Amino acid sequence: MLHERPDGSRIEVTVDIPPRARRVVLLDNGMGMPHEYWDWVCGALPADMGYVRFNAPGYGLSTPTTHYGLERHFALLRELRETYTAGLPLVLAGHSLGGYFVAAYASLHPGAAEGVSAVVMADATDVAQLRNSRRSEVDRWSRHSMLMERAYALAGLSAFRPALNKNKTYRPDINRSVTAFLAEPRTWAMAYRDYRDAMTYPALTALDVPLSVITAENNQGDNAVHHAVQAKMAALSKSSRHLIIDGADHESLLTVQTYAAMVAEVIAGEPPAERTGPERRQSAGDRPAATTAAGANRS
Repeated sequence: MLHERPDGSRIEVTVDIPPRARRVVLLDNGMGMPHEYWDWVCGALPADMGYVRFNAPGYGLSTPTTHYGLERHFALLRELRETYTAGLPLVLAGHSLGGYFVAAYASLHPGAAEGVSAVVMADATDVAQLRNSRRSEVDRWSRHSMLMERAYALAGLSAFRPALNKNKTYRPDINRSVTAFLAEPRTWAMAYRDYRDAMTYPALTALDVPLSVITAENNQGDNAVHHAVQAKMAALSKSSRHLIIDGADHESLLTVQTYAAMVAEVIAGEPPAERTGPERRQSAGDRPAATTAAGANRS
């Protein structure tokens, strides 16, 4: 559906608030990723938990804008929760840069933490580390990759060799939607802009809300460094836990159904009452394919 904003622009949003919902999760995507990436997570949520997921301005069917930045994103999060969550207790969950966004919103935006029962950061971006990586090999590779993906999209090649969801892990209609999203040149132009903009965002210092940090075991760089950075995020809150999901990488954390079910368990579970972790969760090979009877057909 399309959410109409006060200025007449529109935001692509999917909302599912069951009649007996007792809480809601607002889901924020990673940079350059569509809201459909949350599909397995949403399908595994319990029947008493609703969800709101969306594409930021310029992504998917959402109206492009020349106005962007952290405060603009905070305003959108506030608008969506005020419109759709009906005052229910709210969990804020984000993946990649979306993990930073939800934590920054609860930490930095006046009054945002009120009514928020927990924050979940799934393999979230550390903006301080991102800023420190500028002009490094990793930075050059990231920029080059986004520029090349835009070139592939302009040439019409992305539909045949998608950069993400290569194994088409979702059901057919979601796979088609994700492929169309990635084949849009504007997606990669927006991702490049957001990547550069993220280097200007303030590092987080404290979060007065229960926090769960979920870390994918495998990373494109040094896994030990990645885990240490994620552990530092868990220290933002005095009530926090740090979970490492064995076998998962940054993308498969959401795109592999078993890993996504683990993420859903954390989102729907009791928030931590004290600081714990790190805890390792077993790999997909040790667990049955996971859906819940209540949520299997929701998304």
